[in-house]
Amino acid sequence: MKKFRFSLEQILEYRRQLESARLSAYGRAAMALRQRQAELEQLGRELAEYRARMAQRGIGKISAAELALYRSYLGHCEVKVSEAAEWMMHAARDVEEQRRELVKARREKRVIERLKDIRRGQYDYEAAREETAQLDEVAATRFIARRSAAGDPR
Repeated sequence: MKKFRFSLEQILEYRRQLESARLSAYGRAAMALRQRQAELEQLGRELAEYRARMAQRGIGKISAAELALYRSYLGHCEVKVSEAAEWMMHAARDVEEQRRELVKARREKRVIERLKDIRRGQYDYEAAREETAQLDEVAATRFIARRSAAGDPR
């Protein structure tokens, strides 16, 4: 019997490569999300530290110009925190999209792998059947040859 050959092997290899690419894209998106989260946390800490420093200085001890500068910088920091939070939400959506694409690629690859397993099982079954038939034929031929050699005319 001929060697097992899966006719969709090239498609299976393509699906494996696609899954690998999707896994890489998911990893990059997850790393970008972690970076955005770290940036947001850092900005939040900086904002909290600045507020604490200004509170320690005391409101009565700050000139009007310093207070205006404080409010301006505080507003700037809050805008940066807001932007960072928005970027993080975009990154989270991207991670989710990449995860869905990865799951889809894995599912498509598994379908072809299952089909290959089924076809391999059919091939193995047919090969075993063919081998059994050949062994039966050899046994029958030997039996007939022995009987003929023994002089049994049946």
